[in-house]
Amino acid sequence: MLIQRKQTLSEVVSERIKSYISENKCLPGDRLPTEKEIIEMLGVSRTIVREALKTLQSQGIIEIKQGLGIFVKEIKIQSILRKISPFLTIDKIKFKEVIESRIILELGAIDLAINHYDIEKIKQMSFWNEALLEKAKVGEKPKKEDLNFHRSLMNATGNETFIQLSSIITEYFNMNHLEEIVDLEQYVASYKEHQSVIDSILKKDVDKAKQSMETHLHHLYDLLDDWEE
Repeated sequence: MLIQRKQTLSEVVSERIKSYISENKCLPGDRLPTEKEIIEMLGVSRTIVREALKTLQSQGIIEIKQGLGIFVKEIKIQSILRKISPFLTIDKIKFKEVIESRIILELGAIDLAINHYDIEKIKQMSFWNEALLEKAKVGEKPKKEDLNFHRSLMNATGNETFIQLSSIITEYFNMNHLEEIVDLEQYVASYKEHQSVIDSILKKDVDKAKQSMETHLHHLYDLLDDWEE
């Protein structure tokens, strides 16, 4: 039989503060009650409150600004991912699922990028794609440039939540050091496929952009044949 551990007093206070944030529909940047007010509200010692606040701050839920007060902090997916990434594991089956998820996300990003149509953000896609080609020409694998091309597509959506979600997929790919498998010729081919995506987005040709991206990303399945678990 599983015996549930009893919460410490500081954990109870942490939960009460989180409940306060939820019940009062607090938004990122909203000021919370002062340390003294929390002590009076909950009837606990300063030590307990400070311990609870320290825990919430380490979890990225609140931000304590000296001389200004306690504020609700925006919780970003990346901050959560950084905490769990050391425990992520991946194998051939998982990698196939990641590829499938990436295709869905990037095709969806094309819809959003065309709807949002921020020309400066689309230009960033071109910037990183040209940087990719230049690096490949001098015999270096442009892993960072390729990664930034795809990140710039996500940024072009103008959707912060979508951008954060995509970072999870990016983290899985980074864990597997794919630049060791992809050769320079494949990066040059990627440049041409990327350019087709960019040109189609600029023309607001959703179907052509998606077709080009799907062709590009389907090459990732070839990496499964070279997989070494």
